[in-house]
Amino acid sequence: MTPVALREEDFDRLRELASIGAGHAANALASLTGRTCEMRVPTVRPVGGAAAEAAGADERDMAGVFFEVDGGLGGVLALLFPAASCERLLAHLLGGGPRSRRDPAAQSALREVGNILASHAVSAVGEILGVTMLPSLPQLALENAPGALARLLARREPAEAPLRIESEISDRARELRGILVLVPDRF
Repeated sequence: MTPVALREEDFDRLRELASIGAGHAANALASLTGRTCEMRVPTVRPVGGAAAEAAGADERDMAGVFFEVDGGLGGVLALLFPAASCERLLAHLLGGGPRSRRDPAAQSALREVGNILASHAVSAVGEILGVTMLPSLPQLALENAPGALARLLARREPAEAPLRIESEISDRARELRGILVLVPDRF
């Protein structure tokens, strides 16, 4: 890997692209849930050995949906859901009371929500860049999503040292909350 020597303008460009993708993902979440959703300004930071940082108890209980992205920036896109948000989202989508993440219908719903949000995010970024970007089939981690993301990133060998771009998307009450993570292969 070559060292990252990015200027502030490069970080601004990546934040803007991630903002556009996260905004489209938040709109898709709003359509799915019937709630007003928004996104926070993305943060950009290098991915180092700290990507596999020891996760706290809250992070180990996160579910995640992961995609490898072809075209454009390439890379990995992930949606990470804290446990409480994951449970609320599943109850909202599937009706009734709480559902176990291990339930096949719940797993299918999480994959489909991830697929919809990821498709909206990468399509918006691709449109801005004037290229086609496509997410892979969804990969699901029912727990320790940050660890699963770190393992997926460790298997990939990008040409440049990776950057991690994160943006939180949520409803206004912050009951349904997810973290959209983009780790592009190219900038």
